[in-house]
Amino acid sequence: MSEDLSAEEILRKTQDGSEAWRDIIPSDQHARFVERVQHAVAIYLGLVSPKDLRDELEAFERATRSSSASISQLVSALSAEARDILAGLEALPSPPDDGAAEQGYYNDIRSRLVRAQRWRVEGEKRRRRTEIVGPPKKMGRPPDAKIDVLVSFISAAYAYAVGKPTARSWSEADESQIETIVEDCLANLGIDDRHSAKKAVQRHIENRNLLD
Repeated sequence: MSEDLSAEEILRKTQDGSEAWRDIIPSDQHARFVERVQHAVAIYLGLVSPKDLRDELEAFERATRSSSASISQLVSALSAEARDILAGLEALPSPPDDGAAEQGYYNDIRSRLVRAQRWRVEGEKRRRRTEIVGPPKKMGRPPDAKIDVLVSFISAAYAYAVGKPTARSWSEADESQIETIVEDCLANLGIDDRHSAKKAVQRHIENRNLLD
């Protein structure tokens, strides 16, 4: 990241540059998409260890399957970074005051945490695979790990906005829509000379395919 730019300036540049995405993102989804990209950038700027964050969210997801601890206690024990990811664009609801509201609070938190669940055949057994929000399961080399987190969140926002998954380009001369957006974000961060949008999107798609 450029030493001359503050987080506020980077987020402002993201907002200003988002006008170039109007040919990519439907007009009725554009404002929300930009907010989600800014949220992804903010997470990137504050991210210290993607692996530790992923481990924390996975442990949290496993803990929410059990009734041994209340969901309110589990949420209160999360790091600020993990709570920010769960919050997304909407603030986390306050913990319930009574047991009757606990189930609704639990359902809200789980809906923010879990993206998808599927059964996967492994030999003669079937195992349930759970996909959660946050850093990807398999990240790139350490220098690329934070970029993989950024691209994961931008890709999720893109898929929601346009109604289709991200796709990569197949030649150096062309850019897919998501590659264009990621390249713009890397430029706003001042790191486009050190990281490739094409390679970052390719890693994201490879990680996504591992879940199929």
